[in-house]
Parts: sequence; structure tokens; C-alpha cells
Amino acid sequence: MLSERTLLTFLCGIIATAIITGLMLADGATWPNALIVGLGAGGGTLIGVTSLISKSKRP
Repeated sequence: MLSERTLLTFLCGIIATAIITGLMLADGATWPNALIVGLGAGGGTLIGVTSLISKSKRP
């Protein structure tokens, strides 16, 4: 079973990917370009949230 922190991390990545992809599509970008940018933003968010959570676990 996944922990709450893991679910939070995945949710943040999914939300960032969806928002950025939607904004790119609204701006008139093609599907491949919007997905590349959206997945990049989602990956960056996953790395950022993971590092923040790991820092908060340390005493």
C-alpha cells in the first residue's frame, strides 16, 4: 500500500502536468509540444516535492 506522502507526491505531479498541458493547448501549441512541456513540468514537480518531503522527515 502506498503511503500518504507518496500519494501526495504523485498527485502534485499529475496536477502540474495537467495544468501546464492545458495551458499550452489553450495557447495554441500542438499536442506533442504541449505534452513534452507538461511532462517536464510534472517531472520537475515530482523532484521538488520529493526533496521537500525528504527534508521534512529529517529531525
